[in-house]
Amino acid sequence: MDEKTILLKDADFVVQDSLRTEKGVSIAVKGNRILDVGAELEGAYAYDEVMDCRGRVLLPGLINCHTHIHETIMRGRGHDLPFHDWCDRLVFPAAEAMEEEGDELYYALAQLAAMENAASGTTAFVEHSVNFSKFHAYTMAKGMSDFGIRGAVARGAEDFSVIDRGHVGTLEQQISETRDFLERWAKEGDDLVQAWVGPSGGKRTVGGCTNEGLVELKRLADSFDTHYHVHWAGTQSEIENVRRDTGLPGSVAMAKELGLLDEKTSLAHCIWMVDEEKEILLETGAQIAHCPSCNQICAIGVLPLADLLERGVTVALGTDGGPQNDSYDMFRDMRQAVLLQRIHLMKADAVKHAQAFRMATEAGAKVLGIENLGKIEPGYLADIVAVRVEGNPFLTPMYDPLETLVYAGSGGRDVSMTMVDGKVVYQDGAFTTVDAGATIKTVTDASKRIQKAMLC
Repeated sequence: MDEKTILLKDADFVVQDSLRTEKGVSIAVKGNRILDVGAELEGAYAYDEVMDCRGRVLLPGLINCHTHIHETIMRGRGHDLPFHDWCDRLVFPAAEAMEEEGDELYYALAQLAAMENAASGTTAFVEHSVNFSKFHAYTMAKGMSDFGIRGAVARGAEDFSVIDRGHVGTLEQQISETRDFLERWAKEGDDLVQAWVGPSGGKRTVGGCTNEGLVELKRLADSFDTHYHVHWAGTQSEIENVRRDTGLPGSVAMAKELGLLDEKTSLAHCIWMVDEEKEILLETGAQIAHCPSCNQICAIGVLPLADLLERGVTVALGTDGGPQNDSYDMFRDMRQAVLLQRIHLMKADAVKHAQAFRMATEAGAKVLGIENLGKIEPGYLADIVAVRVEGNPFLTPMYDPLETLVYAGSGGRDVSMTMVDGKVVYQDGAFTTVDAGATIKTVTDASKRIQKAMLC
């Protein structure tokens, strides 16, 4: 297959990473890799296509490390409910009702999520397919892959729940079904989307897995050399339950004792920790997927982000699902990550914009386990986003592009082009790989039926 060579020409700025921004340079892309970055590239290579990037800022695509695709259909509902009531009255009833819609809806939701992510500057995201949605993990991975977005699907598994047992099976079933997903994706899928293991959480939360289940699923992930993604340490009540039942200081300490933590483990939320548990994360290499908007909407706590970053723990960013955030716009969550720490600690420089950008790029690449991702640099994967500056009243004036984008940027408003793996999937309001109208209609029609099951 011939590799197409593209020149992204004469950008106003190229943000290479959180520490490097160049003015008036171009990017050469060959196939799915960045070939070169510089000011004099027009005559340096033979190009199949030249894209005029004047009036644009080019930056590495953002990486969203925790989402729930199926919850997109619950967007805009249940925001005033306490967390456990929210699960009981919205998330579980709606998810159960979705089973009557089948794979067609889940495929459409995967493509809708990919559309929203891509249109807001995100080039990779992690889907955590919990409760009923786990039965459609392959379909969602296929929807992401067909769209052409990078990421992972962490197939949920639950052998315990205090709310809804309709999606719960025996541990043997959870292991078997998860193995089937991993084997099928390895055979029929592609490298753009990874297949992961993703137990919903532990027994001491609203539902998930027994300790035995958590351990066996981690062993399964290790046997496939894949990643393990789980809700963890997300509520204060969970920590109280762990302390009462085990005598350990918290969930992170329990995870270490169970052998769940290593560099292929990512923990969504992971808010409630004592100092020794922060050091456990550093020692094991496990990462956190921080969801600042969700944590505020659900009122579940404030991650000690500033302390974790100072210690050197890898913290990436995620938006979480539809009713927990209502947007996949990572620009908003970069800003939320900064502002939440500042007001919580009453310190204006508690977390800086460059740190938030690194969380959304390089740290996200680490969660995905991809070394050559998250920067604009020769040899890196060509996941590149263009932001419109010229004629954009929301980003005028533009002194420092990184600072301006973190504090004033809006992905869905400002992003003009998104390239994933060297291919343009979104440009100037249009999607190149999906029938956007048909996808939106499928979800809209289904939402009218599913709304009847919501108890809020």
